[in-house]
Amino acid sequence: MNVQRAQSTASRGRATSALGLWLLCILSLLSAGPASAEAPNEVLKVYAHTLQHRSAKDAMALIRPQLTNRGTIEEQPGSNTLVFRDTVAALSRVKATLAEFDRPPENLRLDIQVVKAGPKTRSIISPPSVSAEQAVAELPEDLENRLRNLLRYEDYQVLAKAGVSSKEGDEVTYSLGERYDVSFKLGSVMAGRRLKLEGFKIVKKIPATNKGRRLPPRQLFHATLNLWLEKPFTLVLAQDDSKQEALMIAISCHREPVPADPAPAR
Repeated sequence: MNVQRAQSTASRGRATSALGLWLLCILSLLSAGPASAEAPNEVLKVYAHTLQHRSAKDAMALIRPQLTNRGTIEEQPGSNTLVFRDTVAALSRVKATLAEFDRPPENLRLDIQVVKAGPKTRSIISPPSVSAEQAVAELPEDLENRLRNLLRYEDYQVLAKAGVSSKEGDEVTYSLGERYDVSFKLGSVMAGRRLKLEGFKIVKKIPATNKGRRLPPRQLFHATLNLWLEKPFTLVLAQDDSKQEALMIAISCHREPVPADPAPAR
């Protein structure tokens, strides 16, 4: 009886060990993620691409996250050419991304508005970082309705506005009326709809004191923004909860139509 019991216990122990090993293998495969599909001993291939319309340096920053741990990328000096070494699957991703990226820059228009939001009484905004200003225009009705659905404020007025026409890759510095300056670099439109504004900065110019001393501008915001074309983007710059008021910026971007070639003279 003791022998049978010992054999039964040993069998259960082996079964438990086998089950534990099987579960460990499954967990290892799950934790490995998509990269496990690439064999660690796969021979690396080389691919070179000479960019026709965009900077190789800009492409490097875009492509590097798509390479595997074994992949490399280098720029050929003076030729705007990148050389990649990686697996076939990784190089396939690189080629697809470059095909979308390396194209003539698109013309874009950005409409930028500094907006005062507050109660219906239209009280003058004066948060700690914002002095009182007069509205220059009313917010477009569609944008105001959208903000009303998202935020608690009842009234929206435009303090400064500008329409900026530029193209992908340009560095832009623009004055929004007399009080605000914006600067940023236009990224590339990706997947046909997404746009990055790199280093977007907005500053407020401080009026001269009564002694004529000019104070340096006050930075209200500085970061990289990710926008969707044809969809308004809004951001709160300053807020005063005691007065239920806020200073915001609204940005919308869309493609500008390509001008038609003039008809040939007859």
